[in-house]
Amino acid sequence: MPRSIKKGPFIDLHLLKKVDKAIATKSKR
Repeated sequence: MPRSIKKGPFIDLHLLKKVDKAIATKSKR
């Protein structure tokens, strides 16, 4: 369980950056 909590925010940050880039690319198009 503690591993999931530690991995949660870490992956969330990575996903947020990827999503932000994807949205920016879609917005430009």
